[in-house]
Amino acid sequence: MHTRLKTSLAAVLFCALIPAASAAETFTLDPDHTFPSFEIGHQGISVMRGKFNRSKGRAMFDAEKQQGAIDVRVDASSGDTGHDGLNRKLLGSNFFRTSQFPEIIFQSNQVEFKEGKPVAAVGNLTLLGVTKPVTLEIRGYACTLQFLTRRPMCGADVHTVIKRSDFGMNYGIPMIGDEVKLAIEVEGFKDY
Repeated sequence: MHTRLKTSLAAVLFCALIPAASAAETFTLDPDHTFPSFEIGHQGISVMRGKFNRSKGRAMFDAEKQQGAIDVRVDASSGDTGHDGLNRKLLGSNFFRTSQFPEIIFQSNQVEFKEGKPVAAVGNLTLLGVTKPVTLEIRGYACTLQFLTRRPMCGADVHTVIKRSDFGMNYGIPMIGDEVKLAIEVEGFKDY
């Protein structure tokens, strides 16, 4: 009896130290390793690329229940093409109008899973005050321990394509493309 009690206590302690596989896990995005970026055709001869330097957000995934939620907020004024003059145009009245619309927001409560990993998120993108449904493709989702702090972290490469005219950003079409490819390199630390 005494040995069984010790074995039972050891099992209880072991289970308490290991989180249940079915439990939902939440993550806070790492702003130093999360980079929303875009590319768009320019006058039919080249592709212009840019990124946003500041973003924040959280994600929740429950692989067993096949549920998830994502909330990402991008500081629109942090848009950066690598050229100061172009940045001023991009962030001004013809495009992102950042003084009036300081954030770009994606929110989802519908995450699709395959083999226990998130592969897509169906949600709403809000840009220039207009909200439209968007599906994000989640590629290469993986988790590890951060090599310096040993904190659990996960990351992915996220993609979608939108038409900027759907959000009222019509300036320059068709010389400047309507179709915009969005990509987000994202990493997040597990919350405790």
